[in-house]
Amino acid sequence: MAYLLLLQEGVNIDRVGGHLTKKRLLALMLAANGLALTQACAQQFNRSVGPFDHVVQAHFDEWDTDRDGQLSKEEIQAALVNPDFHDETAAALAAIAQVVLGDRYSLPPITKDYLLSSPSRETPTASEPTDAPEDEPKADKFNYAPSFRSRYFYDLRQLRRTSRELFPQSAPPSFEATHQGYLDDCPFVSTVGAMLSRDPSAVQAMFAPNGNGATVTFGNGSSFEIAEPTDAEIALWSNAGTNGLWLTILEKAYRTALATEKHPDPEGRPSIYDTFRSPRTVEILDGHRTMNIAVHGLPSESPWLTLVRKGMVAAQSAHLLVEAATPAVTKTPGITHNHAYAILGYDEEKDLVHVWNPHRNNFTPNGPEGLENGYTTKAGEFDIPLNDLTQIFSVVSLETQGGARN
Repeated sequence: MAYLLLLQEGVNIDRVGGHLTKKRLLALMLAANGLALTQACAQQFNRSVGPFDHVVQAHFDEWDTDRDGQLSKEEIQAALVNPDFHDETAAALAAIAQVVLGDRYSLPPITKDYLLSSPSRETPTASEPTDAPEDEPKADKFNYAPSFRSRYFYDLRQLRRTSRELFPQSAPPSFEATHQGYLDDCPFVSTVGAMLSRDPSAVQAMFAPNGNGATVTFGNGSSFEIAEPTDAEIALWSNAGTNGLWLTILEKAYRTALATEKHPDPEGRPSIYDTFRSPRTVEILDGHRTMNIAVHGLPSESPWLTLVRKGMVAAQSAHLLVEAATPAVTKTPGITHNHAYAILGYDEEKDLVHVWNPHRNNFTPNGPEGLENGYTTKAGEFDIPLNDLTQIFSVVSLETQGGARN
């Protein structure tokens, strides 16, 4: 088997035997055996999870309740809340929902044949999802085919590793477990991450278990009873994995709050599965208004920049939240455009800002750190001079002591 794999990899066996040492030949054979093991493991994993195509073939007609041969947003939303769809079926639904409800692609009718034609991967420029940080229209939609298959495997892995307890073993919610998924929820996840970095116990205190989920009370005083999420919802939204269901339930409550704000009448409320982007995230979650300062291109001597410095110092002292957003176009490597970040700290002496990307990406600059090469990033965290931040980011949002608007 090892010899066969060596041949498949283009290794000339005669040359190996004639010109390389036995030690080198043994190393090559061990590597080939390792390759065989890796391939076997991958094949076994694919068999154990069931290909996306098989799930679509088996369940498309169940999802297509009006039997018109295509899935509408309403049919997808109805399937997401159906507790009868588990595991692989739920992961496939989440993958479809992320594309269709996210509204970032130019899509044809969602037919069975269209889903089955999904590519395994997308173009390189689509490797990292991005979000609009406020209630603003997005840039032009992607005109290439989305990969339902890659999302399916990501969602299935996320679903299977998620604890079904609210807070497993009474452990507090973890900042390290807070990670943004595929949906456009960066304002929510960045705010929750900032709150956890500040005080995990305060986030935990927002929850009151009720036997079938939890009652969630936000800083603005609103309270919502949230049922335990379905498998599809766990796979769809941000979750904390082995740290518990709290993040998924919190996002469901947050989306319910936004839908209630948009239309108090239950009959006319938008679906919580629709895309939501709101500058009121801090007001809802933490109960205070924010002061938003446009910073892009500010000169170092600008009084507005002085106000940002003072605001970040005051926010640190009072344990208030600070966030920042990037514009539609960014040229600095490692920085995501149209995205909400949390500011977790500010060193006044060094004029250095500690920033967190809820994608939790890692990045190493190809050269000296700065605007041209980017900034060393580990699990989304990096330090950046404030003057550099104003050349990349568009807005800094400072939480104030003022109460949230009614």
